[in-house]
Amino acid sequence: MLVIAMVLGNFGVIPHAAPAYEVVWSFLVPVAVPLLLLKANLRRIIPETGPMLGAFFLGVAGTLMGAVMGLWVLPMGSAGPDLAGILSATYIGGSMNFVAVAEALQFTEKTLLAAALAADNVVGTLHILVVVLIPSVAVLRRWIPSPIVENSADNQHDGIEVEDKTVPYNSAHICLALTIGLLIAATGYGIAGFLHVPNYGILFITAITLLVANMFHKQLENLHGAFETGMLMMYIFFATIGAGADITVMINAGVMIFIYAAFIIITHLIVIILGAKLFKMDLAELVIASLACIGGPVAPAAISASRGWRTLVTPGLMVGILGYAIANFIGVGLAGLLG
Repeated sequence: MLVIAMVLGNFGVIPHAAPAYEVVWSFLVPVAVPLLLLKANLRRIIPETGPMLGAFFLGVAGTLMGAVMGLWVLPMGSAGPDLAGILSATYIGGSMNFVAVAEALQFTEKTLLAAALAADNVVGTLHILVVVLIPSVAVLRRWIPSPIVENSADNQHDGIEVEDKTVPYNSAHICLALTIGLLIAATGYGIAGFLHVPNYGILFITAITLLVANMFHKQLENLHGAFETGMLMMYIFFATIGAGADITVMINAGVMIFIYAAFIIITHLIVIILGAKLFKMDLAELVIASLACIGGPVAPAAISASRGWRTLVTPGLMVGILGYAIANFIGVGLAGLLG
């Protein structure tokens, strides 16, 4: 979405700026946040995560350390604090948090934002490739033992049956989800306006959504299509960012942002590996916790299942959802502290 929109924008097929793009920022992004968080039932996280929760927070600490240290050693310019908040949010939660924090900070420099998004995609993909290979490194397996990895190797031929939970499109569910999202967004911005902090409407939206998701978790469990609709809105957002980016400027700006994003993830990996050794955590738990921080809830669940780490599928999914829930607050707070 990002690359195609950049190509079309720079060849003049679609405009770099248009009123429709502002509608995406003003309406789709605020509504997408509650749609993506409606099933974030925090009551399940602590009982179902166990030691994974500690590994996840080690990863969060590593991300924040990398974001702060990176500003000290790299010339990130005046946009540095905002980029620190945005990249920290996406490396604690996911792309949804990247978008939400950018909106909360009113970071409207689309070329820099496109460069940050492109760097995030590249570095995030490299991170997945590196982390998935960690259990295969003999030195690390000796240094940080992993009964989970050993047991899965012994039973690697058992296979895992993944239930097909595909739900047919249901227009009533989609309409209800959109209604809930619009009401939460309107309430969040209404409270922010009343308190004279309109920039932080996204944070109020996040907080209200988590309240609703946990008060009505039984009812919302049967609501289908909300997450997918929210992701569709995020993809539209990515297209508007790409359309507004000048490729030449983006490439020039993107090199330093790429280095900064890589610095954050390398620091994250160093901290979580040393922490896992210090607290005698399982190497497989380290891998899944890192994936949950950098890749959101889907990646750790998928990798756990594919590797045969059956006991880590649900904890990986749960801490990934926790990342979604807390990353907006952390990202905006960090940008404010560094700004």
